[in-house]
Amino acid sequence: MPKPWTRLLTRLALSLAAGALIGLLYDAPALGALVVALFWLGLQLLNLYRLERWLVTGRIVEIPADEGLWGTVFSKIQFIKAKAKRRGKRFRRLIQELRASTEAFPDGGIILNAAHEILNYNNAARLLLGLKGRRDRGQRIENLLRHPDFIAYLNSPAERPFVEIPSPQAGDTWLLCRLIPYGPGQTLLLIRDVTQRVKIEKVRRDFVANASHELRSPLTVLMGYLDALAEDERLPDNWRQPVGTMQDQALRMRRLIEDLLTLSKLESGQPVSRDRVVDVPALLAAARKEALSLPGHPVRIEVDVRSPGNLLGEETELQSVVSNLVSNAVRYTPADGEVHVTWAVDDEGGHLAVRDTGIGIAEEDIPRVTERFYRADSGRARQRGGTGLGLAIVKHALRRHDADLEIRSRVGEGSTFTCHFPPDRLALNS
Repeated sequence: MPKPWTRLLTRLALSLAAGALIGLLYDAPALGALVVALFWLGLQLLNLYRLERWLVTGRIVEIPADEGLWGTVFSKIQFIKAKAKRRGKRFRRLIQELRASTEAFPDGGIILNAAHEILNYNNAARLLLGLKGRRDRGQRIENLLRHPDFIAYLNSPAERPFVEIPSPQAGDTWLLCRLIPYGPGQTLLLIRDVTQRVKIEKVRRDFVANASHELRSPLTVLMGYLDALAEDERLPDNWRQPVGTMQDQALRMRRLIEDLLTLSKLESGQPVSRDRVVDVPALLAAARKEALSLPGHPVRIEVDVRSPGNLLGEETELQSVVSNLVSNAVRYTPADGEVHVTWAVDDEGGHLAVRDTGIGIAEEDIPRVTERFYRADSGRARQRGGTGLGLAIVKHALRRHDADLEIRSRVGEGSTFTCHFPPDRLALNS
C-alpha cells in the first residue's frame, strides 16, 4: 500500500481510538469514536469542496500540504496543471509560428470541410479571392469560385491534378487551383497566381499562329516556282535531283506550318460542344485509306469496329486524331508489320486503340512523346517524314473532347495508343 494511504489510515485509526478512549471516561466510547469519525468526514468534505472549486475556477488559496493524502493529491494536480500550462504555451507558440509561416506563403491556402465550407485561409488567399473574415468564413467555396471548370474539379478532384480558372476578382488574372486531402473530412485548397505563365503561353501561341500564317503565302509562291521548274523540259538533268529535294522539303515545311496552325487552334480552344454526331467507322475507314497511300510504307492495316456507337464532337479534330495515330503507326512499323485499329464501347465510355508491331518507344520517352517537337529518335523520325507535332495535336484534340490518351509500348515489340472517351461523348445507335 502507498505510504500516503498508510499514513492516512494509521491517523484515522489512532483518532478513532483516542475518541473512544475519551468517550470511555464518560461511559460512552462509541459516542467518542462517532464524534471523531464525523470530524474526519467533515474534513474530507471540505477538501472535496476545495478540489471541486479548484477544478471549476482554476484558483485555490492554499494547498493543504499538512493534510496527508489530500496534500499529495493537490500537489500532484498542481504539478499536472503547471505542466499542461507550459505545454499550452509551447503549443500556442507553435501555432503562431505556423500561422506566421502560412501568411508568408505566396500561394493561397483555404481549409474546407466536407461540405466545402471555408474554415480558415491565409493572407494570400484573402488577396487572391478578395475574402473577408466574418462574411466569408463558413461560406461554401462554390459561392465564391463559380467557374464551371472549378465546380467540376471540386466534385471530382481525382479526374485531374489541378484546374486553371480566371480570377473572380479580375478578368485578366488566372488562378491554378489544387485540392489536397487535409485531415479527417477536410480539404486544403491551394491557389496560385499563374497569370504571367498564361500570358506568356498566349503570346507564344499567337506568335506561332501569326508566324505560321504569314509563312504560308511566300511558301506557296516558292512551291509554285519549284513545281514549274520540275515540269520544265529544258531543266538540266543535274538540276532535277536538287529541285526534287527542294520540293520535298517545301512540302514538309507546308505540313509543318499546317500542323502549327492546327495545334495553335486546339491549344487556345475550349471543350467542343456535343451537338454534332461524328461517324466513327467512317473516320477509321478514311484514316486507313489515307495511311495506305503513304509512299514507301507497305504495311497491313486492319480496322475492327467491335461496338456500335459514334462520338459527339468536332469531326475535323477527331479525323486529325485518328489520322495522326494511324499514320504514325504506319511510319514506325516495318514493311512486314501490321497496324490494328479497334473501336469499342463499354460502361466506361468509348475506346479507340491503334496498335502496331513497330519499333516501339523507350519507357523513359513515353511521358514526353506528346510534347511539341519531341522525338525519341530525331534522325529516324525526320527520315520517316514526321513533323514532330502529330501526338501533340492528338493530345490537345482529345482534351477538347474530354478524352485521355493512354500509351503503352516496349522497344522492339510495338506500341498501343488508346483514346478513352467518357460516356457523355458517345452517341449510341438505337
